[in-house]
Amino acid sequence: MDKTDNKASKNEAPEYRPLYPFIGKWNTHGNAKAGKGEPDVKIEGTDTYEWVAGGAFVLHTVDVRMGAERKESIEVIGFEKSTNKYFMRSYDDAGEITEMIAEFGKGTIRFLSDDLRFTGSFSDDEKVLSGVWEQRNNEKWEPLMDIKLSKS
Repeated sequence: MDKTDNKASKNEAPEYRPLYPFIGKWNTHGNAKAGKGEPDVKIEGTDTYEWVAGGAFVLHTVDVRMGAERKESIEVIGFEKSTNKYFMRSYDDAGEITEMIAEFGKGTIRFLSDDLRFTGSFSDDEKVLSGVWEQRNNEKWEPLMDIKLSKS
């Protein structure tokens, strides 16, 4: 069974439904914000979300180019019943580890950590995911990148 198909998840509990639209392979495009007076850096590549561990978790694989630099990472997304929260933990090619919480509201998606956050949404047909990443600079949130994923 294809792990990038929602049928691959054995878990049909309602708390897993917000993860269903992510499943699949996505073409990724965006712009990372550069410093003042510098041009934005183009982002292109792929993001893949697939069920793992019998549908208990989602594995997110990133393979993109940010300008001339290739960036790769993996992320595991899961639901913890005891806290009623979605946890995300990513590992990138620079050895960095990031932990975030995912929140799903009516029409909105938020990923949050102490110094990073994403706010976005799916198109009505769930074939496009777009949003803005922001980074905390002291106490102020500043744009980091605009991103658009289109299901391939």
